Amino acid sequence: MTGSFAIKGWCPGARRPMQSGDGLVVRVRPHAGSVPVGALKALADAAARFGNGQIDLTRRANLQLRGVTAETLAPLWSVLAALDLLDDDAEREAIRNIVINPLAGVDPTEVVDMRPVARALECRLAAGPGVQQLPGKFGFLLDGGGCLPLLQLEADIHLVACRDGADASIAIGLDGPDGLAWLGSTAAADAAAIAVQLALAILKRSPTGRARALSSEAVSAIRAELGLRSLDRSIANVRQVASQARGLIALANGTYAVGLGAVFGRLDSEAMAALAFELARLGIAELRLSPWRTLYAGIGDRADGERLLAFARGSGLIVDDADPLTRVDACSGVGSCSSTTLATRQHARVLADMAESTGFSGTLHVSGCAKGCARSALADLVFIGDGDHYRVVRQGTVKDNAFAELDPAQIATAGHALLTQEKSAHV
Repeated sequence: MTGSFAIKGWCPGARRPMQSGDGLVVRVRPHAGSVPVGALKALADAAARFGNGQIDLTRRANLQLRGVTAETLAPLWSVLAALDLLDDDAEREAIRNIVINPLAGVDPTEVVDMRPVARALECRLAAGPGVQQLPGKFGFLLDGGGCLPLLQLEADIHLVACRDGADASIAIGLDGPDGLAWLGSTAAADAAAIAVQLALAILKRSPTGRARALSSEAVSAIRAELGLRSLDRSIANVRQVASQARGLIALANGTYAVGLGAVFGRLDSEAMAALAFELARLGIAELRLSPWRTLYAGIGDRADGERLLAFARGSGLIVDDADPLTRVDACSGVGSCSSTTLATRQHARVLADMAESTGFSGTLHVSGCAKGCARSALADLVFIGDGDHYRVVRQGTVKDNAFAELDPAQIATAGHALLTQEKSAHV
């Protein structure tokens, strides 16, 4: 693998932002993935006032405000604190990496509403001794079931609601060296405490502090140490596939939700403020974030859902799972990142249009450098920035060897030929 880039060494936070090509990147971690509409409007205003007005949706269901400066950081903190979106210090913030179903408490088909578990886990992470030594990318996944399951996603620790006869329990698992390893189950009231105990056990036995670096023997030792009750084997080693639904979602009992995708996960402050105004006009109290760079809202009335979709279409949001842009991930590229000179998102839009015209139905990842910030999972075609051109990988990640090179100046012809050639594998 060739190419050069700067390794920052941490994920950005609010207390500890990261310098990028367009200024400081400030990550905001909403509690349980929920943003009240009033806070959404305040964040949009803050992005314009204290940054460059660009807002990213992340794969960890967070928001990032871009273009913040050293001078505007402190007043931004004041706004975040007033919205209850600022941790006491950078260490506590760095380990509050919790992803929860975006329709928790909204979807009638969920097994358990995991929001109380998420709140309890946040409190234990803030107060628990030793947990602040966890690596900054250590993550917890809380899956209550329903129409948007999360089991296909990676996390160090999984808390997954399951049925135990007529009762519900929480399956406890970790992403170990051999994939998802189930350790047992517990009651929902005890799940947060068990999660912290498990995190400390991983920290003690893993050379990197991450679950994936555990040995098989260490996983067995942790299972014995936790002493959880046995788990229904019917869910063991199963990775459910979430629909990642966009558009109008029919839930049970005559209720609905709406999924609104952001192109490449990017919104500007004006678009977010307009969305907040429309949500308030429709009487919608909160917006939910997701790991798919899609925003969700519970809707009690189908007509209101259709009104919100009409607004979203006019605002350039993605409301159709068939949109080719849903299959393309692209980093921010030149102007926002100093690690590349390539206009990745401009090129990604061209490739998305070509995918539609050629019938290519696979996934695409356009990365300005070898870091691969926009996507860690495999993609059918990966375009990796290397100086003034792209190296192209088939069915892999930025870490894999390329089989071709692509000059951005020739993307209209060479890119079309490449997608035409590859489409036979995805029809």
